[in-house]
Amino acid sequence: MRRILALLAGTLMAVSGCSIQPDASPNDLPANRAEVFGDVATGDVAAGTNRIYLLAPTDPEVPQRLRPAQRDVPTAPKSVLDTLFAGPNAAERDAQLDTAIPADARVLAARPVGQLLTVDLTDVFDELTPDGLRLAVAQIVSTATDIEGVQSVQLRIDGEPRVWPLGNGELTDRPLTKFDYPGLVESSQPAFPAIPSPLQ
Repeated sequence: MRRILALLAGTLMAVSGCSIQPDASPNDLPANRAEVFGDVATGDVAAGTNRIYLLAPTDPEVPQRLRPAQRDVPTAPKSVLDTLFAGPNAAERDAQLDTAIPADARVLAARPVGQLLTVDLTDVFDELTPDGLRLAVAQIVSTATDIEGVQSVQLRIDGEPRVWPLGNGELTDRPLTKFDYPGLVESSQPAFPAIPSPLQ
């Protein structure tokens, strides 16, 4: 038994002698840190936390859709709607994003009361075609209901109530929600291939 214990002790001493010993002296890092650590990580530039909805490029195969775009603006409803009414920026126009909202349209006020946002607009929407008006209203409602705490939107012209088109073209004077415009917002999901039919 003593011989076995002595043999084990000798083996442990030999193994520990081969292990890496700590080096207490300081060492300089190499001039090119990438050789040791790899490329320095970089983050994407923040694009903002608020979203507006613009018109996606037209496709003859599908109806016009709305596409979300990030904006770095205060979350106050009027600030978000003002940036929507300013339209696409230069890069978005280069990407063929557009808006149905008239260039001279303005947001006069945006007053939240509970989950309802009342938006007062200038009187320029009569110049739009019925389809253009439907898309413009969908842009406003989709943008407004993305603001935290807003569930529905009441649109007015110079303080007066009007009727507005729903996604199916019907007119209403009630508050509008994003559910009134089904299928108008472009899906963020990738187009998955169809499941093949089983072989007969």
